[in-house]
Amino acid sequence: MLIVTKNNMFSLTVFVIMLLASSAWAKSQIRILRVAHQEQGILTLAFNPSGPRNGNIQLVGTTQAGYQPGWLHSRGEYLYSVSRTHFPDNSSTSGGIYAFRKLPNGCLELHDAVASHGDGGVYLDISRDGKTLSSANIDGSTVFIFPLTSPGNFGHVANVCQYNLTHPGPGAGDSQEIANPHAAVFSPCGSIMAVPDRGADRVYIYQVRDAKHVEQIRTITLLPGTGPRHIVFSQVSKEKTLMFLVSELDNTVNVFSLENSPAGHYGKHLGLNESLCITYLQRASTLDDSTKRTKPNNVDLASELSVSHDKRFLYVSNRNTESVDKADTIAVYSLDGNSKKPLQFMGLNSTNGKIPRHFSLSPDSRNQFVAVANQVTNDLFILKRDFKTGFLDGIVGNYSFGKLDLTTRVGPMAVIWD
Repeated sequence: MLIVTKNNMFSLTVFVIMLLASSAWAKSQIRILRVAHQEQGILTLAFNPSGPRNGNIQLVGTTQAGYQPGWLHSRGEYLYSVSRTHFPDNSSTSGGIYAFRKLPNGCLELHDAVASHGDGGVYLDISRDGKTLSSANIDGSTVFIFPLTSPGNFGHVANVCQYNLTHPGPGAGDSQEIANPHAAVFSPCGSIMAVPDRGADRVYIYQVRDAKHVEQIRTITLLPGTGPRHIVFSQVSKEKTLMFLVSELDNTVNVFSLENSPAGHYGKHLGLNESLCITYLQRASTLDDSTKRTKPNNVDLASELSVSHDKRFLYVSNRNTESVDKADTIAVYSLDGNSKKPLQFMGLNSTNGKIPRHFSLSPDSRNQFVAVANQVTNDLFILKRDFKTGFLDGIVGNYSFGKLDLTTRVGPMAVIWD
């Protein structure tokens, strides 16, 4: 295993040059992936699409990123990550937020770091203009807003959103005993931020003009036991954006339409509170009729979602199920942004492992590949995506992060293409 430090940066650079110069790797376009692994840190992997399945993914380097890194966000020359707790050391319960500079050899160098100011750092996002960063602390029941004084540089906390739960929800275990903000997601325009609260079965909508000016303008209340987790936006027109919400306790996707007057079109419009119209469109299951939840722990289910670049398909990962090949699944939906019911369930594809906490579509225009991080089986699978049908055709690469231990969940938490 390679640890990226200044002392061994030269040897690591030589390793990468040798890797790319080898005949099998030099003839194709190498793709870089970043994996947040709870035990090992941030792993940089090189994927050769034209190489043999057994050996077309190589470890380039490992970067320490605090205790249990669990989320990644790439923007320009920097990679941002969030750690769960113990920042800056074991005496603290705060999570950590990190900015790494991407080096020419594909590796990472720590540039800046700051406390997330809450226990259970799980998510971060950056506004479209690159000037505002949101960070969710699931166990601390908070979202903190930071300015980015420049790319990769954190300013002082500018805003804090504190959440409270008056009474526990019906979710299994301790999933709804306190407020659990699981994400803080900016819309494509950057002026709206949505925070799904798993504990309270609510989604809070904010207008964000900059890091200092954040105003809650809507609250969406969901059915008890929904467990809202993550959100993805898909812009339909200048005035209309769809918001897809995946919920982990009832395995559903809820679809909302966000529409604004042409005068505002989600810009720095001071009257967004008055002009924004949110319409509930659809509730769709992430499971088919033959899929059963794994007993006795009917928890930790739907996890991540993503929309294809052509906006024709939506994908959602299911954890802890019994279905395709006794592995977990990714649900595939056709998507029509102009329909009153935009989603149509098409079927399930296997993730070839257990507990796919996160997956990521490759950034090319056709989203040729889907990288899936299976947390419990401690592995990564890259699947080929059919551009026309939307289905995932088969395995084109796989990588094991170490010994399988079904009693723990310390494997990969997130994967992105970079």
